[in-house]
Amino acid sequence: MDWPRTTNVEEQKRSLLDILQKLKEANFNTIFFQVRGRGDAMYKSKYEPWSDRLTGTLGKNPGWDPLEFLLQHAHANGFEVHAWFNTFRVGNGIKNGIGDKKHIAESNSDWVKKYNGETWLDPGIPEVREYNLNVAMDLIRNYDIDGIHFDFIRYPGKDYADDETYRLHGKKENKDEWRRENVNKFVRAMYDSAIAVKPMLKVGSAPIGVYKNLKNAIGWQSYSAIYQDSRKWLEEKKHDYLAPQVYWSLGTKPGDPDFAAITKDWGDNSYERHIYIGIGAYKPEVFQQLPLLIDVTRLYGNDGNSFFRYEHIKENLLLGRRYMYLANIPPMKWKDSILPNPPLDLQVSEISPGTFKLQWKSPQPAIDKDGAKYYNIYRSPVKPVDINNPANILAIIPAEENSYIDIIERPRSGHYYYVVTAFDKGNNESTPASVQEVEITLIVQLPKKLTPKFLLAYLLKKSQRTLYLTYEVERTDKIILKIEDYDKTDTRIVVYEVKDAGRYVVAVETANLKKGSTKIILETGGFSYSHNVILD
Repeated sequence: MDWPRTTNVEEQKRSLLDILQKLKEANFNTIFFQVRGRGDAMYKSKYEPWSDRLTGTLGKNPGWDPLEFLLQHAHANGFEVHAWFNTFRVGNGIKNGIGDKKHIAESNSDWVKKYNGETWLDPGIPEVREYNLNVAMDLIRNYDIDGIHFDFIRYPGKDYADDETYRLHGKKENKDEWRRENVNKFVRAMYDSAIAVKPMLKVGSAPIGVYKNLKNAIGWQSYSAIYQDSRKWLEEKKHDYLAPQVYWSLGTKPGDPDFAAITKDWGDNSYERHIYIGIGAYKPEVFQQLPLLIDVTRLYGNDGNSFFRYEHIKENLLLGRRYMYLANIPPMKWKDSILPNPPLDLQVSEISPGTFKLQWKSPQPAIDKDGAKYYNIYRSPVKPVDINNPANILAIIPAEENSYIDIIERPRSGHYYYVVTAFDKGNNESTPASVQEVEITLIVQLPKKLTPKFLLAYLLKKSQRTLYLTYEVERTDKIILKIEDYDKTDTRIVVYEVKDAGRYVVAVETANLKKGSTKIILETGGFSYSHNVILD
């Protein structure tokens, strides 16, 4: 799908690292990596052949392990990796080696049936469910994945040709209930087996977007049309999360279910598990609304978004600046609710003007013997530092590091405050280490240029390409602070708001200002103050 686009090993590695880097720069924190697409493997499997997408030939060893490679580099960059596992669909009409005896559709042809050109394992056959369980458990035991993410964990449709399977295994059950229960049996066995081996592993899936029709949202119902009772999995605590495929827009396409209605419905039926709303970015009408869809997801209290797929958002990773701040992965309290202890002995020293070194000691293990997996570093111009405000997150670094260098290039305050918190493997956050204050000498000294008769001053730092402006407000009033070029053809509004009495500093980047003679103008209290400055 998104990767790989070539059979050249070095290019495969390079392009995978490029995807990681771009996602990191865009502040993403979780990757769903497809490890089993069509009954094949993007890793060394005991049961299934290497994917032909790596070499062009099903079963051919590519000479490297993409999943192991991804895990190494993703974890080093702070990502979680969930192994994306297509469950019952093992062929989709694309040439992928079916016809080769290595493939499950050939080695166990009595387990599969064709449906609209696709090849599906029959969920009603007990040996099929056991086989899928074994394939997944082999993966879980041998790779340090953070989660396993099941797709196509369902029947393909009502007219699936499984009458003989039903005759053999259906007993006297209603066929619809029997089909749903076949999938449920796999889900229960899978969850119990996985958690017995790795209690912190996250188990989830991507159900079809409409569970059951709503008054204002009608579509292909996962419960009745494909026998996918995903909410039962949450209710029975056999899933940690769902990423439902809510691949529609906000009511802009006639006949489609409304994104907002479906999103609210999933959030209202989470059974205290996580819901990550899946967004179908491949659809033009959805792509145009991506920032709004993120807003709606947050409005209804869901735990995040997943995007199908990277290819369709790679040129728009800013997403309307909805991910402009770093974000921690929410904890799953049913797995681990014990907070780690905070880091010890936080110290901050100025090693050069505007450059500060933070150092601390690792926390003591908590009562569950869990230590730090990574640290959050916060910086704020006010105290106490609000660790619930993502704008204050300066960096997220692995626990192997106990220091950090912060360069404040364009300070907007005379004082900053730092705290550091620890996160354990369950993403629980400690209380902050003791707050440390630093002073930005330049900003502290600048307001001293103000006089009772002149409430505006400036400092141009050419090396930083920054113009620092300081002004005083004598009483609560509307403030207009602007920068005009000589002929008044380019005016930049810097401040336009009501301010309380006090002294303020603002930093303006000069790179985007017009060169030459420039006037700084402050309007407050019925008076106007100005300075001329030359920008070059």
